[in-house]
Amino acid sequence: MKPLAITLLLFACSLVATADTLKGVVQNSTTNKPSAGDDVTLKKIGNGMEDVAKTKTNAKGEFTFNVPAAQQPYIVWVQHQGVTYTQAGLPGGMPVAVRVFDSSPSVKELSIPEHAMALQTSPDGTTLSGEEFYTVSNQSAPPRTLAGQHTLEFYLPEGAKINESSVQTGKTQLKTAVVPTGEKNKFAFVFPIRPGQTQFHTIYTVPYSGKLDINPQSDLKTNALMVVAPNSIKFAAGDSSIYQNTPNPQYKTVNFYVAKNVTAQQKVSFEISGMGEMPREPEQTASNGGGGRGEPAGPGGGLGVPNERPDPLHSGQWLFLGVLSLFLAAGAVFVYTSNQNVAATAGGPAVPQDRSAMLMEAMKEEVFQLESDRLQGKINPQDYQVAKAAMDKTLQRAVQRQAKTKF
Repeated sequence: MKPLAITLLLFACSLVATADTLKGVVQNSTTNKPSAGDDVTLKKIGNGMEDVAKTKTNAKGEFTFNVPAAQQPYIVWVQHQGVTYTQAGLPGGMPVAVRVFDSSPSVKELSIPEHAMALQTSPDGTTLSGEEFYTVSNQSAPPRTLAGQHTLEFYLPEGAKINESSVQTGKTQLKTAVVPTGEKNKFAFVFPIRPGQTQFHTIYTVPYSGKLDINPQSDLKTNALMVVAPNSIKFAAGDSSIYQNTPNPQYKTVNFYVAKNVTAQQKVSFEISGMGEMPREPEQTASNGGGGRGEPAGPGGGLGVPNERPDPLHSGQWLFLGVLSLFLAAGAVFVYTSNQNVAATAGGPAVPQDRSAMLMEAMKEEVFQLESDRLQGKINPQDYQVAKAAMDKTLQRAVQRQAKTKF
């Protein structure tokens, strides 16, 4: 029996050796105090998200999990006032710091830094396809998460059928619901808007008879509204003083109509007529510039299932790489990074940065993410070259601006 006892002891020791501890703390960034009593779930990444263990934060906002050692991070999900906040962590590593915010049914400090929409018709001209991106900025002070049934309300053309809707927070894209509001042609996302930036995305189709009135109005102030359409489609703004046709050499057969600093009271409606499809390939080489698809740098969160990013208008991602790059190159994107939020929480007010410095920080993150996507095979070589060329050009401009400010 003695050899058997030794064997059992060695087996027990091996189990202990493979176990490790994952610790963390949850900080309420609205009150700047530890968040006690929050539900914490540890998830393992595999074929989806698998629950590993659950616990609650103690009076100091701390939590602990004893789990098997792992080469890839676990995901910590913290539920605070009905909103889920996530953070990755490795057993045996540094304690995981999760920031949560108090929820509110109303947040006044919301704006839309950019709203981009692309339009095209079916080959026979009987259907109009639309794809829209809303980047929403939450600058509430103290920071709060907007939560409720209708967080972002928006308008679509009459008769629109939504084919797909999603939300991007940080580097994660989640499928999420869009519901009617009860008002004609008005819809709403059901997704919490956390401090920082959150990007909303929808794809829809509309019956088309050769002419259509579209009113992309919003209840929020919009810093930059862009409408993209093939130049074979005629664009007629209700107020011709609002929209400016902004050419992009990368896309000679596509028109970009931009309206800046749009208020909720302004009339931004327009009429389109004619037929046209977006070109299926970039129209010039990557060396002439292109586009990098911007992603919100601020935090976001909520329940959902991660999904692969869909191809805009089912014709490849290159078009919206160009659309959102044009926003970036024009300085229309306002960047609120999670690093700035952390600095503000940990050490008092964040030091204001000029636009060039903010743009530099955002672009550094985008370059890192682009290279990561390339190494993981998440982006094809053509899209990579287009995005890389645009980022290089924008970085060069930011460097030049910074150099001018130093002398």
